[in-house]
Amino acid sequence: MNVLKKYIAPLIVTAALFGAAGNVAAANLLVNGSFEQPGCSGSCILDTPAKANFITGWTTFLSGAEYFNMPASIGGSAAADGVVIVDLANYVYGNGGGIQQNFATTPGAKYRLTFSAGNSRFASRSGSGVVQVKVAGQTVSFDTPVAKGVAVEWNTVTYDFTATTAQTTLAFFNEQNPYANYAFIDNVIVERL
Repeated sequence: MNVLKKYIAPLIVTAALFGAAGNVAAANLLVNGSFEQPGCSGSCILDTPAKANFITGWTTFLSGAEYFNMPASIGGSAAADGVVIVDLANYVYGNGGGIQQNFATTPGAKYRLTFSAGNSRFASRSGSGVVQVKVAGQTVSFDTPVAKGVAVEWNTVTYDFTATTAQTTLAFFNEQNPYANYAFIDNVIVERL
């Protein structure tokens, strides 16, 4: 019994601690990355300065964005995380829409952006679109998945960047024709590597 206490018990505790540490996810540096706060019962158009800060932690720019409850708006569809999403292709105006958030970073440190991009053929849209991302002075474009039907299709996008300042702005935007394209985003995460 003493052999068990002296040699085996510490090994079991060590293995348990390493196993638990491996399951801990890095903290998301963003506020409200799945856009669940404050929520929207149907479809909310965030197209005026008075609505620019409607989504907790985020600010709209260009012509704003659409913010809606996915299951309530497009039957048979689900958000990537939770129930609400942002559509960057604001159909009220044809000049593009966007959303952004500032967050603390360490200059020279590496970070990983992960988000879900989605699309649908609902309301006679093409089923394809582009999500543009600007972060740490770099602008990159990502295609949404090509939707085969009305149900929203999602894919996960990952992009690594190096911070250049103590505060970084992450911006998502779309400048396509909103009557032909969607540009859905959800489940936005930024983690330090």
